[in-house]
Amino acid sequence: MKSLPEGDVAPAIGKQVAPVPNDRVSFIADAVGNATSCGGARHAQKGFTLIEVVVALIILGLSLGAIFEALSVSRNIAVKADETLDAVRLAGNILANPTLIDTAIRGNAISQPVDGEPGWRFTFSAQPLEFDSGDRRNPLQVPAMYELKLCLFHTTDRHEKEFCINRWYRSA
Repeated sequence: MKSLPEGDVAPAIGKQVAPVPNDRVSFIADAVGNATSCGGARHAQKGFTLIEVVVALIILGLSLGAIFEALSVSRNIAVKADETLDAVRLAGNILANPTLIDTAIRGNAISQPVDGEPGWRFTFSAQPLEFDSGDRRNPLQVPAMYELKLCLFHTTDRHEKEFCINRWYRSA
């Protein structure tokens, strides 16, 4: 079949004939927009392939997982910091109580819950301050000085955490 040159008018119909490509390759399903020619050339696609969508979802999932893990770790750190700050505050209150210190110096170890603080309890004791003089049988005692030992325990539904402090104290 012979094609007409571009712009020629068909004598019987009186209309212009569409130009035929010079390489004589016919395009299949040109109206769809994503067909390939017989020669293997590929037209531009509209949208994404399934594999591209799956890869994007995997990347998004991994990113969200990393973000939530970081938030979880920071929350755990914040909870531990709050617990430690509570222990420091309670230790300061106990060590500022002269009645408790005098009771411990007289040789009476104290073990009781912390008033007004559910889940908290403490042990408190005092011993005369001694230094190693090189002779284990005769340690050097410092007069009117004591080593106070305070341990606070915080009990939750999952665990019990211990916070201990040793402090020197000079009695009057």
